[in-house]
Amino acid sequence: MKQIIIFISILLFSCSKSNTKSNDETQNTAIIDTLTFSYDGFNNGLLLNLLSNGNFVNESYLYSCFGGGKRKKVFGKYIMDSINLTLIPERVEFIEYPMEMDQRTKTTKVKYGIDSLKIKTNFQLITWEGNRYLLSDSADFNWSLKKENDYMRFSVYINAGLEPKVSGMYLAHKTEDSITTDFDLKQIPKKWQEYFLKKPISAKIKNIKKVIDPNDPENMHWIIEFNKGKKDGIKNGLTLETKEGDFFIEIDSVLMNKSFGQTYLYDYLPKQSIGIELRTKWE
Repeated sequence: MKQIIIFISILLFSCSKSNTKSNDETQNTAIIDTLTFSYDGFNNGLLLNLLSNGNFVNESYLYSCFGGGKRKKVFGKYIMDSINLTLIPERVEFIEYPMEMDQRTKTTKVKYGIDSLKIKTNFQLITWEGNRYLLSDSADFNWSLKKENDYMRFSVYINAGLEPKVSGMYLAHKTEDSITTDFDLKQIPKKWQEYFLKKPISAKIKNIKKVIDPNDPENMHWIIEFNKGKKDGIKNGLTLETKEGDFFIEIDSVLMNKSFGQTYLYDYLPKQSIGIELRTKWE
């Protein structure tokens, strides 16, 4: 009987010690959850990790097809509510990868504040069932030669019916759930709502003009004129495509009754394309 009591005492002590250790380990190695928003393009991308401890890591990268590239990491804290996200950057790690393999990678660590290393810090959280998007009205030139912001880019993919399956150059966090409801346009600030079409727009090619560079005859492009303009809802940045999807063009100039775009491709266009219909979205 005495032996049994001693055995039970040892067993209880061992369990108590084991549980105490487990609790200490849990407290010292608390799990930090991460919510990730990203954009992934060809040789370039952006990743924003929001950690549950209030810190963030913003990482962008750009690589060349011929070797070399750069990667920028910005660290700091953030404030987020149900609608808005504010990043408070503190430091930057900038990495430059050489084109030549025998050269060294250069890493620069500095405090946040250098203009060339700044990032967008204010975003609006947009939701679409299980999907979440972070959009900023700050225009940037990092991803495009045009002066445009996330709302304008997002509208292109909404208008074309590509979202929610395919996203553009803006931060998105997507789920595997299928979308069964229409996008709620009321989430978009009023000044940007005009970029989002309530119904698809159709236009036909009215004229095509071939433009040849006088200094380089091999360098040419085509200016495409459409029979629809501002009064029909056409705006700069709107993308039109053929029903087969073999040709698409972005509008870059708009008048009241006509609009224009240009392309450097499809040298078969000048004759047989007059009268062809293009739409922002084909059902």
